[in-house]
Amino acid sequence: MIQSPSLLGLVPLLLFIGLIFIRWNPIAAIGTSIIVGALMSGASLMDVATVIGKNGMADFIAYIGLVILAGGGLGKIAEKTGVARNIVRFIMNNVGINTPNKAMISTMIASSLLAALLGTLAGANAIVAPVLIPVVAAAGLSSSVVAILFHGAAAAGLLLGPFTPPMVTLMELTGLTYPQVLLHAGLPVAVIIWVVTFVYSKRILKKTLLLHPYSDDDISAFQQEEQPDARTRKITTQATVAFLITLLGSIAYGIAIKGGSTFTIVVILLTALITGLVGRLTPNQIADTFVEGAKPLLWIFIQFILFTPFIYFTEKMGGFEALKNLLLPYVEHGGQTTMIILSTLVNITGIPGAAVAHSILMHKMFLPTVTDLAIPMPVWVLALLVGSQMPFFLYPTGDALGSMGLARSKDLKNVIVFGVVVTAAVFLFIVVRALFL
Repeated sequence: MIQSPSLLGLVPLLLFIGLIFIRWNPIAAIGTSIIVGALMSGASLMDVATVIGKNGMADFIAYIGLVILAGGGLGKIAEKTGVARNIVRFIMNNVGINTPNKAMISTMIASSLLAALLGTLAGANAIVAPVLIPVVAAAGLSSSVVAILFHGAAAAGLLLGPFTPPMVTLMELTGLTYPQVLLHAGLPVAVIIWVVTFVYSKRILKKTLLLHPYSDDDISAFQQEEQPDARTRKITTQATVAFLITLLGSIAYGIAIKGGSTFTIVVILLTALITGLVGRLTPNQIADTFVEGAKPLLWIFIQFILFTPFIYFTEKMGGFEALKNLLLPYVEHGGQTTMIILSTLVNITGIPGAAVAHSILMHKMFLPTVTDLAIPMPVWVLALLVGSQMPFFLYPTGDALGSMGLARSKDLKNVIVFGVVVTAAVFLFIVVRALFL
């Protein structure tokens, strides 16, 4: 049994990171880490069951998992009613895609907007791809560029939406409101990602158009469906208006009453219900479609329930406290600036593909030192966001590979180089921000 505080308490965490890196299923990785943590801390099987049953189900991270499930359900309803595609077509028609630059801008707007509204990167791009690809391919974009646009723009969109998983998590951890998180963290990082995405895409366009052009087969695989009749178009337009009014209205109301992250589930459920009804779906169809959209994300919910006992055994062995004691002498001389830069650098190279879990781990590990150094929470929320989101770019995670697949691209090299460039640009921003504390 490990005596607290001890750096050995971090063994389950290091094991979890290692298993994720060798591409274990996240549930298998975290389950194994819980077993190791329980054995090291001297916990009994009843202790494990109690922590999972009482702590895991009651902790806010389980709520975040529920929000992600609900977001998947809303996305499916938006897809089935034609709302999502209607939004994409509206953007296409108003931008006027007749040059490569306009094609890139329209793709980024559509991808970012849907990711922000639906709270999912892969889901947003899956809706965007069939509508946009035939058009942007004809406008002169390569599959390499489209993959990067999908990855960068949708990731930026997740940092702007009021009920996306990273934003809800940051609000809950820091106690800041949505406008505060958006102003101090989400918006500046999203702008940097957007700029780098556009500039990098411009730079590689000419060369990749020769090496990785869209073929006729690629384009035909993304042909748009037959044009709907007048009645269907009318219903889709009505559902789109209902979706936007309900979503934006409930968000505004939630901000006005200071509902915070806990109001998110109401926003999603209400928007899904009204959009479905206006889209002429029956209550049974709404429920079935909602569950269909949530089903592929069930593994995330299970992982989040298991995450609380995982943290519990690490804390029981004093792993985070020992880490704080180890780091404190190094940051005391440099103060707030050193702490922000050091913690961000450590976490950028952390857990790939698990942003919400990463945010919570980072917060748990460094919060005592953040408190001791009186680091302002609006600055700390920026460090949390950068530290948890940049691994999605630094490593070729599922999101990056998924964007390549949807874009029909096989150019992994440019995706990796792009990710490193984005990570460097964002890290430079937080270094500059930390220098002006």
